[in-house]
Amino acid sequence: MGKKVVTEVYLNVDEKGYLGKGRVILLELIDKYGSISKAAKELGMSYKAAWDMIDSINNLSPYPVVESKSGGKGGGKTVLTQYGKKLLESYKTIESILNKLTNEITQNVEDTENLLNLYRRMNMKISARNKVLVKVKEVRKGAVNTEVIGKFSGQSMTAIITKDAAQDLDIKAGDEVFFIFKASNVIIATSDGLKLSARNQLKGKVKDIIKGSVNSEVKVDINTTVITATITNEAVEELALKEGMEVLAVIKASDIIVGKF
Repeated sequence: MGKKVVTEVYLNVDEKGYLGKGRVILLELIDKYGSISKAAKELGMSYKAAWDMIDSINNLSPYPVVESKSGGKGGGKTVLTQYGKKLLESYKTIESILNKLTNEITQNVEDTENLLNLYRRMNMKISARNKVLVKVKEVRKGAVNTEVIGKFSGQSMTAIITKDAAQDLDIKAGDEVFFIFKASNVIIATSDGLKLSARNQLKGKVKDIIKGSVNSEVKVDINTTVITATITNEAVEELALKEGMEVLAVIKASDIIVGKF
């Protein structure tokens, strides 16, 4: 009988159960139906049990996950907040990463050397400052290069890699990959109607500016994910950058390295 490593994801807050598979399914059904009663019925549980779960999640969460909306022609309904939708997305990402990891461990469960090599790969450090997780929407193959188009924090992002690299990585729609790029390859622009040729123009807000003797690190918050750019102090002054200011983080598609776990 083959051995299989199995994992389940549980998120706790202050050592209290916050989110697990059962609660995630309940949230997904509420998002689908806009109704706690319909979601509870499909799961074969009482309305009270479902409501108690939702109440527990909301009480432990820093922001509301589920909220009720009243009125309207169709009557009131229960919906996930934007924070709730992002929480579900984060849970699914964690689950996907762990499933891929456990599959690799299962394949090498009796091979100590391969397990150690897997551990070394996981702990590999890279010098590039920015590494973001992207879900692949489309792969466009050309004669020489391949475009990898993905979704990142609600925005579209594209990397251009060689055809051979795309084949080696076996990238396809639905995969989760890392887009890796240096801080020096991130251009900061203000959204003032300026037209740029770079494919990736990510909207965000300046979170922090760390000034050095010549250059500054500008951290841009893009829907809670932070991208770091290194630009000159002169550029910071010319753009009049300050915390909270809306900017574009611009990255050429050819400056992005794609990594796959």
